[in-house]
Amino acid sequence: MSKPISNAAFKRFVADMTPEQQQDVVSRQLRVLPRMIMDEVAGPNKPKVIKFLESRLKQVRLMQSSLYANGKVV
Repeated sequence: MSKPISNAAFKRFVADMTPEQQQDVVSRQLRVLPRMIMDEVAGPNKPKVIKFLESRLKQVRLMQSSLYANGKVV
């Protein structure tokens, strides 16, 4: 697996999108990330991968709060 982008780079990537696209990305990540975490925990247990996925989920939740409060990711 290649190295994923950092949370800061992911946030910049999403912030450059339109608010509708931001909402789509955030809702998709909120749907997919918990399942990815469960799959990693059930499969070959790689602590670094699980830690990264959990930190990405935390970042996406913060982005969702920003979307609700401001109408866009800031």
